[in-house]
Amino acid sequence: MDLVALEQASLGYDGREVIAGANLRVCAGDFIAVVGPNGGGKSTLLRALLGSVPLLAGRRRAAPDLRVGYVPQEHEGARDLPWTARDAVAMGGWGRAGAALSVAEALDRVALQALAAARFGTLSGGQKQRVLLARALVCDPQLLLLDEPVSGVDAEAQAAIYRALADQARAGGAVVIVTHQPDALAAWTTRCVRAEHGRISIPTATAR
Repeated sequence: MDLVALEQASLGYDGREVIAGANLRVCAGDFIAVVGPNGGGKSTLLRALLGSVPLLAGRRRAAPDLRVGYVPQEHEGARDLPWTARDAVAMGGWGRAGAALSVAEALDRVALQALAAARFGTLSGGQKQRVLLARALVCDPQLLLLDEPVSGVDAEAQAAIYRALADQARAGGAVVIVTHQPDALAAWTTRCVRAEHGRISIPTATAR
């Protein structure tokens, strides 16, 4: 079943095209890596799947009442605020309807329950990224979109994040992740999408 699809979609900002004629279907169980050079349109493609980029042409289809979790690339504005890891995760459920995990369940999925009461600003970079992933998971998203979530994260934290994402896809959700490390994800992903020179392509297919 398609959760979201782009059909001959031209994407851009202020009328300036960044990606032309994009066709991409994301289905339950997919774990898709989006790769390509800087400026190739990876983040734009992710935001188009999210529905936050206006289409210049073509269309976006999404399942009714689709629950989407999103982890953007930059979180600097959140890093020094006086909240705990538990508080940060709970924010992911504010104003969200439908199925949801408890905060404890979301933290457990990223192996951080022991740090629930820790101040967010005192956590390591990898721990912060795992908290932000848990915040996206707390609404039990059908579609999870992540923009370079392991940038600057140590190997142990990367492994924990990848395991959580793989579990999400195996449970019937879908994951789309922008990454500069496709080889590290090869054991988990079902497809690889390349964004380059204003086009997207699917150069490889892998099986989990």
